[in-house]
Amino acid sequence: MAHCLLNPLTRVKGLDTLSFSPAGPTMQLPCPEALYLGTERWAVTRNQLDVPQFRQFCRSLIVHYADLLEMLAKEGVRVRVVGVAGSPSCGVQTTSFGYAGGRVHEAEHEHVPGRGIFMEELIGELERRGIPYEAEEVGKKCMNEAEFGSMPGIEPFMREERDRFE
Repeated sequence: MAHCLLNPLTRVKGLDTLSFSPAGPTMQLPCPEALYLGTERWAVTRNQLDVPQFRQFCRSLIVHYADLLEMLAKEGVRVRVVGVAGSPSCGVQTTSFGYAGGRVHEAEHEHVPGRGIFMEELIGELERRGIPYEAEEVGKKCMNEAEFGSMPGIEPFMREERDRFE
């Protein structure tokens, strides 16, 4: 689960807090943007983060989580990746594009189909290891918590995971 879904203090200042409550056991992933750029960072877009150094940093964060997810998957746990709609790092279905750099100023950007850099690296690692997963995102750019919770087939999954650990 994207870090800011449980800890809104890591979101870019000025962004709304996402209302989301996880169901069942949860693994909170680190926030690559807060760790790489700090908590006083400016908003960025995917194209600005798509550099070798940031990808390498994301992979370094992912490896131990992927190890744990691999062990859990072998025990029969269903892995569900939950990202943030429109995020340049944690978007699963939508990400952002458009800032071109230069001096700090208001700039236009858009939300486009695609994965954020961190989720692209995480899902790539899960696929390389053959770990089955489901991937979704929450947030106003794509779907909100109510829409996510009402997706066909998600409630039996959530109920099964809650029952497994109660």
